Amino acid sequence: MRISSTSAYNTMIADILERQEAVFEANQRLSTGRRVNRPSDDPVNTPEILNSRSVIASLDQYERNIQSGLTYLSRAEKTLDSVKSVLTRIEEIAVSQATGTVDAASRQNAATEVQQLLADLIGYGNTTDADGDYIFSGYLTDTPAFDSSGTYQGDSNKYSISFGFNKTMTVGVNGNEVFKGGSSGTDIFTAVSDLAAALNSDDTAGIQSALADIQSGYDQVSNAVADIGGRVSRLENALSDIDVYRVELRSSVSDIEDADMAEVISEISLNQYALEAAMRAASRLLEVNFFNLL
Repeated sequence: MRISSTSAYNTMIADILERQEAVFEANQRLSTGRRVNRPSDDPVNTPEILNSRSVIASLDQYERNIQSGLTYLSRAEKTLDSVKSVLTRIEEIAVSQATGTVDAASRQNAATEVQQLLADLIGYGNTTDADGDYIFSGYLTDTPAFDSSGTYQGDSNKYSISFGFNKTMTVGVNGNEVFKGGSSGTDIFTAVSDLAAALNSDDTAGIQSALADIQSGYDQVSNAVADIGGRVSRLENALSDIDVYRVELRSSVSDIEDADMAEVISEISLNQYALEAAMRAASRLLEVNFFNLL
């Protein structure tokens, strides 16, 4: 009789624990809104859920990369648009001073303005982002791209980002290329400096030569701005694609792991009732065993 009572008691305890676990799991589903809260809840579909979540995490990182790239490109584009405006003004001065009818005094006054505009150009070359990093210095972001004479102080590297699966893009604009022409382009600072020198020396031929270089430099900056526009467009398209793909993945995961809340509430009620019944039965068994001992 003692063995039978012990066995019945153990069975009751196991049943209560099982019912408690069922109530806990149902309440967890109600709290999270998910049918699948651990791999054991759905071993068949868990690999798909985990893979989708991994892909979503990658998409989130690509989105952050793209936003960072777009912020950089926006800053660079705005700066280079300002450079174009300064070069337009310098070209206007050069054109107005390039004829033989202009006197030396006028050219010296123009030279003063050109020298100030050159300083403005160098200032734009040393533009920083919101974190104080120099955007045209390559990887040497804590170093001004140019010294006061216009000599490049950065390196030849360009900032790149990963913006999709097996997709990378060079986002950085290298100051040595856009302002100094790299190995084969126009050194804008030199061209403007040459213009100022020609104006000061009343050199008509020198002014005309510098004007041609300044026009070439303007085209160089315009090409850089156009290139930035193309990269911005590509990144924005990628961002749109990421949004669409991420929504599809989240919907797929939701279809698998989301719980039917009405069903969960009903399940909680049934499991709670079953638990209370099991506890009442256990209580009665304990009372019977107690009186049998008297």
